[in-house]
Amino acid sequence: MRAHPRSRSTGRKLIVALIEGGHTLLLSNEIITETIKVLRYPRLQKRFGLTDDELYDYAEFLRQVSQTVILSQPYHAPLRDADDLHVLQTAERGVVDVLCTEDKDFHDDPGVLAYCAERGIEVCHENDLLTRLTGA
Repeated sequence: MRAHPRSRSTGRKLIVALIEGGHTLLLSNEIITETIKVLRYPRLQKRFGLTDDELYDYAEFLRQVSQTVILSQPYHAPLRDADDLHVLQTAERGVVDVLCTEDKDFHDDPGVLAYCAERGIEVCHENDLLTRLTGA
């Protein structure tokens, strides 16, 4: 959500670094849909004021710069928040090396960290991944 074109956030810098570095960004339709939905929330509309056209363009940009992982249901994992299952399933089905998220449910739960580690998925923060990619 923080990587949209009007943003100057770490998330935006990270997506640019991923693209420029030739890295693979894996997303699912569910992640892109949720991102656009959240950017329509009144508090984020008040902050960023993204138009429907800008939101559509951002969704298309995400589709163009990423590989899409197809999700299946049902999917079970040891997450406190069932709304996060699509994020973990995208990472798992996409066989990612790194799951970059600021969601505390992924960082603070030893069970989730162990589940990810068993699947070869490292959970990291945006700043940490950006530092690795850019050396800054």
